[in-house]
Amino acid sequence: MVKNVLSIRELGEKVCWMLVQQAIGIPDAKMRTDYLTEKVAVLFFAKPSLPERLCVSAAIRQMGGSVVYEADPTGEHWRNELHKHQLHLLPIFNFYVDCIYLYGIPISAFKGREVDVDFPTINAGSPESHPAHALADIACILKSSRYLNSFPCCWLGTPNGTLFSLIAASEWFPISLRIAVPESCDTKMLLSQIGDAKKVELVQNKQEALRDAKYIFLGSTAGISYPEIKEWEISPEVLRCADKQCGIFLAARPINTLPVSQDLMSSSASLLLRQSEFRLRIHKRILHYVFS
Repeated sequence: MVKNVLSIRELGEKVCWMLVQQAIGIPDAKMRTDYLTEKVAVLFFAKPSLPERLCVSAAIRQMGGSVVYEADPTGEHWRNELHKHQLHLLPIFNFYVDCIYLYGIPISAFKGREVDVDFPTINAGSPESHPAHALADIACILKSSRYLNSFPCCWLGTPNGTLFSLIAASEWFPISLRIAVPESCDTKMLLSQIGDAKKVELVQNKQEALRDAKYIFLGSTAGISYPEIKEWEISPEVLRCADKQCGIFLAARPINTLPVSQDLMSSSASLLLRQSEFRLRIHKRILHYVFS
């Protein structure tokens, strides 16, 4: 049976915990193996993203596999092709590749597809889901903490697939989320994702979201005006109401993330390096899972 990795909810509690625990247990994040020898993965990116391409490519290559990369600067070509012509394209891909990574392509187009293929499909980030980011950041939290307490977290900025995956993961992992978004953000999809989640709360402002937060996720600036971006800039003064030992995650492409002061990014609060390590770890465990 082909295993796909499209969303946190589809993976389920048992598999998510397994991936996180295995990622934490890898002795060396850059460890090289021959597990994917002679296997080829194609990366279909609806838009270029160096961080995602770098991480996925490194994971595949360090496990002995090969990568074919295809990106569309317009963000429309492959999205439309894969959506409209699945019945024709996917059987053709079946001859050439062993795995497909998708980025920027709605996973709804791949649910309930009408054609059977022999290769797994992995979501490397979509508007509605980003399982690898969420699991990697949770693994980083658990690795950094001595006890499995309930970790109060907050999200600041525009919602994206990472946030939606964190909301789903909060049902199984010891994290809680307070979310604050700029006034101009449309919260319709966010509210539908929150649903009846018991450990997730949408609050009025960033100060309320930051209160006693142990970990801070900074979302994107998509759809936010320049004055709002400046208003939501993160500085040491802004973090005074958070936990004194709080950690900061970038939960969007660095170029699109809420601005952070250089002092914070150079301090022990920044978890950017650990994030990079655990995203590599998680992608390796995902690849092992889909091919096991």
